[in-house]
Amino acid sequence: MDVATAAQAALGAGAGGGGTNTTTTTSSSTSDATEQERLSQDLALFLSNPTLRSALADGSLDLASYSSTVEAELAALESECVGIYRAKSEDIRTLRTEMDECDAVLASLQELLLGFQADLAGLSGDIKSLQDQSRTLSVQLKNRRDAELGLRGFLERIVVPPQLADHVCTGAVDDQFVDCVRELEEKYTYLHMGRTTDPVELELMERTSSGIPPATTEAGKEMQAHVSKLRTTAVVRIREYYLAKFAELRRPRTNVRMIQVNSLLKYGDLNDFLLTAAPDVYQEVRDVYIESMGKTLHALFRTYAAQLARLDSRVANRNDLIAIDDATLRDAFSTKVNMTKRADAFCLGERVNVLEVSTAADRQPILAHVALSEGERYPYEVIFRSICTHLMDAATNEYVFVRQFFKENGADAFTAIFSRTTSLVLEQLENYLFNCHDAIGILLMIKLTHANRRIMRSRNVDVLEGFFDKVASLLWPRLKMVMDAQLRSVRGANAKKLGGVELHAHYVSRRYAEFSASILLILNKGKKTGSIERSTSVGSAGKPVASQSKQRRNSADTDDAGSVQSAGSGGTGRPSHRGSAGDMLVSDLALLLDETVLLLERLAEAHTTNKKKFVFLINNYDQVLCIFQERRVAGKEVNRFAELLMQQRELFVEEELLQGFSKMIAFVQQTEAHLARGAAGQEKVEVNPAVVEGLVREFASTWKQNIELINRNVLSYFSNFRNGMEILKQVLTQLLLYYTRFQDIIRKVWRGKPPAFSKDLVSTTVILAEIKKYALSI
Repeated sequence: MDVATAAQAALGAGAGGGGTNTTTTTSSSTSDATEQERLSQDLALFLSNPTLRSALADGSLDLASYSSTVEAELAALESECVGIYRAKSEDIRTLRTEMDECDAVLASLQELLLGFQADLAGLSGDIKSLQDQSRTLSVQLKNRRDAELGLRGFLERIVVPPQLADHVCTGAVDDQFVDCVRELEEKYTYLHMGRTTDPVELELMERTSSGIPPATTEAGKEMQAHVSKLRTTAVVRIREYYLAKFAELRRPRTNVRMIQVNSLLKYGDLNDFLLTAAPDVYQEVRDVYIESMGKTLHALFRTYAAQLARLDSRVANRNDLIAIDDATLRDAFSTKVNMTKRADAFCLGERVNVLEVSTAADRQPILAHVALSEGERYPYEVIFRSICTHLMDAATNEYVFVRQFFKENGADAFTAIFSRTTSLVLEQLENYLFNCHDAIGILLMIKLTHANRRIMRSRNVDVLEGFFDKVASLLWPRLKMVMDAQLRSVRGANAKKLGGVELHAHYVSRRYAEFSASILLILNKGKKTGSIERSTSVGSAGKPVASQSKQRRNSADTDDAGSVQSAGSGGTGRPSHRGSAGDMLVSDLALLLDETVLLLERLAEAHTTNKKKFVFLINNYDQVLCIFQERRVAGKEVNRFAELLMQQRELFVEEELLQGFSKMIAFVQQTEAHLARGAAGQEKVEVNPAVVEGLVREFASTWKQNIELINRNVLSYFSNFRNGMEILKQVLTQLLLYYTRFQDIIRKVWRGKPPAFSKDLVSTTVILAEIKKYALSI
């Protein structure tokens, strides 16, 4: 049996020993379970004492005696408590009285609190009722606010504010007017919104009119008439504004660009409004602008071209040909040929500067009134560049404006605006070309046209492509006609028509050289190499290349010299088979070279002796080469004349040596031939010693005088000192070679024993020293 069981049994026994029967005396209000629980608690308290627990465990504790001891102690304590209670009876009675008073106070407080509780219960009902009412009012307020927002959005989109209507009807056309028109158009669009499947419109109607189409509402139907009337008023006012501004464009000295930017483009939304609200009025405004701007530009360019025409220096006329009758070149009161006339018709000079567009100043058009006041004169290509520059700038500005102002209708508007102006420029160019004989000026204008085309392509403005094609189609045929006239003049010329010839260079060779050099320099202008400019494409007459072609825009940096009709027919109506226009020009230059060479040969035939013929040709060929070198021209023309010059120099050298040394030269040539045949065994060589001796003595006595004579002849024959000295060197060198060959023949014939006249032979060293004297004098 464990400690707890034993303790429980002992306590039970002790309790029975005390005469107290706890089982039978429990009141009716205490249950067995309660008693058992209390017993368990007492037992646990008893066992919590370690001394008692250990004593109970080892059996040394007598529970009966221990119970008696406890009972005695309890009785003593009870007696002591009763004594203390009696001693404190008055205090306890006072305390009891106070407790009763407190109970009475607490009872009254309880009654008061119960009253409060009853009142609070009533207030809780009221608060709950108020909460229900508040929730109801909140829902009603939300619904009314949602309705207000929807109605406000609907009303804002259909109701016209008084200030908006007032500004549309009477206000000035300004930024506020544009905002009012834009708002009015939004109201008009909303009011005419009917049943639709557009998700954007459906969402707008759902947000502003609960999904009801505004056009079907009574308010919408009522406002449609008012908004439409106000819209019509706005259209009328915008029309009047634009027409007034267009009228300003036609006034003289008007800054068109300022009006376009500050009065038209600034309010470009009004034009878009016209296109939507009144297409017929928009078309009227567009037509009036086209007519006004077209007349303004036409008048401007007509006046400008007329002023520039007074600045034309007229470089060439129909008589400015490479070869022309002598009578045409003579002054009215003189029999001498005036070679100073019309020199610029063949010489390029500073005219090539017209192609320079490296700086902005180079691209500036001529200020006509300033040039007239200063008395300036310009070649026509400068005038042409000025007109084209002015035209391109005006076209660029106008193209940008109409594309911004008329949107998708801008391209058609530009064509209608500039048609009269471009026709005017083409007509004036055609009138000028009708009496133009300046091939250099025409070719410069062709190059300018190509440069202008590239400039416009770099600006991404291709509206002048057709104009450039027409310009080229006018220039190339006229250039062909002028080139044909030059060819005919050279082909049909002779010594009689040209007034006779002299030994010095003829003006024909100078004109040819200047003319050819000018053409080649223009063709090669802007190229990195010296090759002749060739075109890469050919167009047909009257068929302009499409200006909107993407390929042409990508090839803006190529030189399309042949992108117009081939002008090989020369205006005769026959088809050309020369390829492109650039090839035609190069071919004409080749023909001109051949015809010039033939003409010089014909002119040389007017001289009576071969020497004079050679001198004449050498002077002319040398003049051509000198001009080519001065102009830094390279090509087949230079090579051709260099070869011709060398041929004529060789012929002149032989002819000049025959004058003083003909016998020796003939002997050398004949004897060398006999020696060659003798070496082959065909002939026996026999030389007359007397003849050889006579030749030796004659050379020894006359060679210095003959060299001096050659020197004087060369200096008098050739106007170009350098050319004369080269020829003199060549003559003396050839003389030395002949004399050396003469000595070689003597040594071959008299191999064993030199003849007696050998002592009279002049040493080649002496001759060479004499030649060096003339060389040093150079």
